Amino acid sequence: MNRILPTALIILLLIAFRIVGSALPETLPNFQPLAALFFCGALMARGWRGWAIPFAAWVLTFPAPAIFSGNFAFLSPSLIIVTGMAFAVTFFIGKRFSEAGFALLIGGSLAAALAFHAITNGAAWIGSPLYPKTAEGLWQSLWTGPVGSTIPSWVFLRNMACANMLFTAIFVSARLALPRFSLQVRPAAAR
Repeated sequence: MNRILPTALIILLLIAFRIVGSALPETLPNFQPLAALFFCGALMARGWRGWAIPFAAWVLTFPAPAIFSGNFAFLSPSLIIVTGMAFAVTFFIGKRFSEAGFALLIGGSLAAALAFHAITNGAAWIGSPLYPKTAEGLWQSLWTGPVGSTIPSWVFLRNMACANMLFTAIFVSARLALPRFSLQVRPAAAR
């Protein structure tokens, strides 16, 4: 039980931070630990758990922005699929960096934030009538956002990059500080 407690606390804090961040989106839009959790998945848990833990956190919390903002467009299947693909790319970038040192992990988390932003905003450019289907329209989706938007796209990118680097540093530091443990059940005779 004591071995699982740190992991359970980290997961609960992640979910709480995700919900609080969704309730206050104007304060720090897109400053969430979820992408860093996907990035660090391969480092934090081997095998299928490296993907399953962040995926479960996302599935449990993705309705939060829709509930708090009253904008149920967040629950559209196309948005869920694109976001899932962007998280998958984030995970595989993290997997690529899972054996790297601390500085390269932080740099990799920045690369993952850039990839996530390019995928999600590129999909918005392709699918939204708010953006002209030109190079300028693509730039608008990546940098300024739709006409009349109160928060430009670059703010989301900045906050995601900062959050990714900060939470990656926290997760990596916690991983180094916590003793290794296994989720495998030991036979009764070995206890």
